[in-house]
Amino acid sequence: MNSNFYKLYGLISFFPVWVFRGNLTINDILILFFLFLFVPIFVHIQLFKSYFKSKPKIIYFWLSLITFYSLDQNLGLWVTSKKEIFFISFNIKYFTSLLFSIMSIIILLLIFLSIKINALKILFSSIFIIFIFNIFDSAKNYSNFPKVDLIKNKQIVQNNLNKKLVIIFDEMSSLNSVDSDVVNGKITNQKIRDYFIKNNFNIYENAYALFRDTDQSLGSVLNFIKTKEEYINIDKNKEVHFLNKSNNYFTTNELIQNKFFDLNEHKNITVNQSMYIDYCGHPKVITCNQFNPFDNNLIFVNGFKNTKLTKYISVYRNNGSIFSNFFWRVATQVRLVDTLLDPDGEKASIRFIFDQIFDNIKNNNDTSLFFSHILVPHIPYGFNSRCEYDGNKSINYNRISLDQKRTQHNLEKLCLIKYLDEFFSKIKEIGQFKNFEIIIFSDHDSRIKNDDNIKNSVIFFHKKKNSKTSLIKINDISINNLIHNLSSDPTIKLN
Repeated sequence: MNSNFYKLYGLISFFPVWVFRGNLTINDILILFFLFLFVPIFVHIQLFKSYFKSKPKIIYFWLSLITFYSLDQNLGLWVTSKKEIFFISFNIKYFTSLLFSIMSIIILLLIFLSIKINALKILFSSIFIIFIFNIFDSAKNYSNFPKVDLIKNKQIVQNNLNKKLVIIFDEMSSLNSVDSDVVNGKITNQKIRDYFIKNNFNIYENAYALFRDTDQSLGSVLNFIKTKEEYINIDKNKEVHFLNKSNNYFTTNELIQNKFFDLNEHKNITVNQSMYIDYCGHPKVITCNQFNPFDNNLIFVNGFKNTKLTKYISVYRNNGSIFSNFFWRVATQVRLVDTLLDPDGEKASIRFIFDQIFDNIKNNNDTSLFFSHILVPHIPYGFNSRCEYDGNKSINYNRISLDQKRTQHNLEKLCLIKYLDEFFSKIKEIGQFKNFEIIIFSDHDSRIKNDDNIKNSVIFFHKKKNSKTSLIKINDISINNLIHNLSSDPTIKLN
């Protein structure tokens, strides 16, 4: 093989297709090309010139390494690498992924050593085809984020609308959950209780969720399923109903049935959603704001490392490769960067998300339902005592005790209420707060100790339109039954 072939092999192996998929500027792309293509290619060429000619076995090791790197960059092997290896599973995903990588490189090395040049030709053909396929594969392109403007779905509204705001906070335990039994539990609960009393919400202190997984919990709630048995009996061969895995790379699941949105009273729905469940396929949705980590308009709470390096490494990690995840983990550990990706980036940009909801309320007079599912206070943790962002907390979850986790979860809840209060204040300033029916609840508890013997206690707050009083209700009731009851009679009002 001549030197030009080895240069071409290196070019194909190192070429970073992912840099074109993160909404980056030309200058950003040039910087990343220098770091991820020009520097590695220079090293690759120099090694062949000065060292590898006399050491063929070392050549094969290097080729095995860059071949695996190429496969990883173009296929995104991170998810695959976290699974069992020869029926062995480890609790630490990075350890499992590291073993997968080492074993893959060894297998490639054995192939090179056994059939030598022919192996090089075969593997080059393979990585070249994968590389070309990756170039033309648009699934990970920034343009594939769900469209915001769905105005084609807008309905003509003739009567005054009963406006409703529904906010689902993900993984937020209730005021009477086991997370209250720590040093800051009671004072946190009292502050939250006082806040919602002041704003004339009814407080359901013993509300609970039927399920501890978001897809099961929200799928059942939004389709008026009232018991676990009713949900399971839909199809005993399936664990999850009403949702499908999304074909969109930037959304994990899509909700394919949503009886809550179907209600006649809901017109021209606006949605704010995370990257986990897509609610925007419903024909009544006219605005779809999905959290987009690469939106250049994002703003963050104080403390977040909103730097070029954070953006570069987040774009790299979004590619889904093993190398990018290890690179990101090291960079966050030494506190060089934070991450823009969900759910960390969503927590850091909680003000921005509330501002989006506010803008929707302010600018959409023909909308009756403003629906939001926000991945806060979901782990990883991120707030300090001043409710500023602290990336140290996002990487230390597995190193702190059960009580420390519960103490931090309570702090996360309190900070979320602080930002919610800022949002409510803006709605009050434009005179809209009193006109809204507002429902706030969580899909499941904190899951700090995912034990079926622990009640799955969640928040549930409800403010009626023009409400001037607040009631504290202590009866045990599921969020499924609460949503069903607050939706009047959904069996009659469905289209």
